[in-house]
Amino acid sequence: MELTIPKVLNFGGTELVDISHLEKTVNVSRRTALKYLRALKIKPLYIGKDVYYSLSTFNKIMFILSKPGSPGFLFPGSSAKTNKELRKRGFLIEVTEEILTQAASPQTMAELAASTGTDTSMVKKLLSHENASARKEPK
Repeated sequence: MELTIPKVLNFGGTELVDISHLEKTVNVSRRTALKYLRALKIKPLYIGKDVYYSLSTFNKIMFILSKPGSPGFLFPGSSAKTNKELRKRGFLIEVTEEILTQAASPQTMAELAASTGTDTSMVKKLLSHENASARKEPK
């Protein structure tokens, strides 16, 4: 097996990773990897002949989908996707706006930062920013 490192573009706040990373990580074809991104509502970026996606956005959405209490998710091409019983039990086949909002929240960023051992002062800033926003009274 040949070890290949995917292309990564770093624009400061986010890493854009070549779609081959997703293909190899979950052992799917490029077409299925693009379907994954579509189901997760992540728009790929086409640069030259390459296709990239935001790894941090992907990670945040996967974090929300895998948290306790999440509804479950049926990915494109999975054998479980044809299971009607799972669909009846509320498993999703596409990310909802609520999940996207949760993924973009400062609380999720703080939880991810804390789980990866990032400097705790940043976690405190993220959480205090959210609390300050919640305390503001509407005009």
